[in-house]
Amino acid sequence: MKGEVLKAVKVRLYPNAEQQHIIASQIGAVRYVYNRTLALRIFAYKKFGLKVGKFDLIKHITKLKEREKTSWLKEADSQALQQSVANMDSAYKHFFKGGGFPKFKSKHHSRQSFQYPQRVKIEDNKIYLPKVGWVKCKGLRNDVSGKIKTVTVSYEAYQYHASILFDCGEMCVQPNKNGKIVGIDVGVSLVVADSNGNRVKPLELIKELSRLRKCAQQLSRKKKGSNNRAKAKAKIAKQNLRIANMRKDFLHKLSRSYSENQAVIVEDLKIKNMTKSAKGTEEKPGKNVAQKRGLNRSITQQSWGMFFEFLEYKLKENGGTLIKVAPEFTSQICNCCGHISKENRQSQAKFVCTACGHSDNADTNASKNIRDRGIHGSNASLQIAS
Repeated sequence: MKGEVLKAVKVRLYPNAEQQHIIASQIGAVRYVYNRTLALRIFAYKKFGLKVGKFDLIKHITKLKEREKTSWLKEADSQALQQSVANMDSAYKHFFKGGGFPKFKSKHHSRQSFQYPQRVKIEDNKIYLPKVGWVKCKGLRNDVSGKIKTVTVSYEAYQYHASILFDCGEMCVQPNKNGKIVGIDVGVSLVVADSNGNRVKPLELIKELSRLRKCAQQLSRKKKGSNNRAKAKAKIAKQNLRIANMRKDFLHKLSRSYSENQAVIVEDLKIKNMTKSAKGTEEKPGKNVAQKRGLNRSITQQSWGMFFEFLEYKLKENGGTLIKVAPEFTSQICNCCGHISKENRQSQAKFVCTACGHSDNADTNASKNIRDRGIHGSNASLQIAS
């Protein structure tokens, strides 16, 4: 089985003071072009019903450079500006495929970035960025070889990073035929429960979250506009980044533990719909709003979507497959006799079938149903309680 293999590596950058200034200017220019072209596209459609294409918007950038007020755009890398338009265009097209409408970029956002489509070079522990020059970096691995597709430079929590996407070329991946098939049920009290009986608890972050709350309390006591307040904000940003990296590392290790299977079967969850607010409207106020808010927070913290993404590409690298199945009734079905009833699930953790008496951990039982649904398909033989 042949196919293009893309890999990504994230490295820490250590630009000097002059390079930091150039990067900041580049971020500002890219953000301006993104917002300007998005506004132009919206205006043209609302006012005249016209659709402004990507290449017309790129030509508009050239005109902006000639104007006195926006001549500062000449200092930015032209291909990074064009890539900004391309990214906006992709986000706009994604909206018509069911995604969210593209948002204007804010300079106050905690993470700022721009992207190079080409002309980036790597040498030892240095990376060449157009207009910026050679920048020292840390975390560059020896397996970064092949054609560089894109490089995204980001600034977050007072740190600079570069995410390098490169093409390893065509690789022959042998299909995994070891016969190992596992079903996985994701949840809140348990991150993962699988059909082999394994159960994984959420990452322990009590100390880190407590430290974050303490930093937030310190920030509230600082005077607005003071240097001490800026330092307190920096502490919060770094702590948030630390927590995010810990979660990502946890999910990488968890997904790697399942990557040797021939197939992993999961529920096809609509996570965006699951985390919608229950607030409602003034005419129709929602119910259990605080409880739903807490559930939404828990679902978001578990990062199911990121876990599935990591799992899919790791399985693909090993010749395996990620299969998604319909999630209906998986927590209510008895894996032994197929009987469906809400009463089967006596508690969050306990499952006892009201028809045959079969008992199991509720999440393990659900994961077995997910596995069987992926192997056998439909639930034609299930017995729904009357």
